[in-house]
Amino acid sequence: MYLNKPLKEFIEKTSSKTPTPGGGSVAALVGCLGTSLICMVANFTIGNKRYESVEEEVKHILKKAEDLKSKFADLISEDIQAYEGVSQATKMPKDNEEMRKRRFFTLQERLKKAALVPHKTASSCFQLIKLAQSLLPKANPNLITDIGVGVLFAESALQSAIINVEVNLAFIKDKKFNIERKKELSLILHQAEKIKNDVLKEVKKKIQ
Repeated sequence: MYLNKPLKEFIEKTSSKTPTPGGGSVAALVGCLGTSLICMVANFTIGNKRYESVEEEVKHILKKAEDLKSKFADLISEDIQAYEGVSQATKMPKDNEEMRKRRFFTLQERLKKAALVPHKTASSCFQLIKLAQSLLPKANPNLITDIGVGVLFAESALQSAIINVEVNLAFIKDKKFNIERKKELSLILHQAEKIKNDVLKEVKKKIQ
């Protein structure tokens, strides 16, 4: 939805006194931009005679990156819709016990959905960081810094997405759901941090 409009409109809407787009949507947008850089590097590598031996591998990486880019684009709108669902649930009537129960269960389900959207963003960011690692030794070295920037964008989006998961988990009463999400995110963050550091180390080696 938002990507069909000028970027300036997204920025102005985010800046305004409206709850959406918010941090979750911005995280997905940053992930989308990071993925675009990885796609660009792959495109500059494909068709270059110097990289014929790895062209098929790079094409495979590009296909995965294009799919991720589309996923991030969808997550921008999904995050907005999830937040609006929570907002609507908070406005449900609570005049009697039955209404209060209905409101509680509806709100809990929508909070879970709102937590799962940035969780998908975080997972996608991790996939992006791994793709960058795969592309690095095969890529056109003239664009090596773009891989580094793409990875930094991915990490920033990942960290931002995790914050948005956690803020929803704080209001969810399902302890099992919360424990599972936190465990998954902790593992993603740990692995992503290691790969990101390895990629940036290699990027800096190549530009020195």
